[in-house]
Amino acid sequence: MFPFLMPSSISPTSSLTVWDASASHYTLNILFFATVLMMPVVMAYTTWVYRVMRGKVTVEDIQKNNNVLY
Repeated sequence: MFPFLMPSSISPTSSLTVWDASASHYTLNILFFATVLMMPVVMAYTTWVYRVMRGKVTVEDIQKNNNVLY
């Protein structure tokens, strides 16, 4: 089956090969550095959301803040 990832039933030249599906080294480097820069932001935001939303919501909380909580 190698090197075809998705063989074409119409024409073998239209099949998706390993080389057609792979990304270039330049693109992989850009995505790596974008991940290194953005992952701390995502983790910080996730931590902040969990801190803000922690705790149980009771019926009294909902009745007290009925115009805020939907």
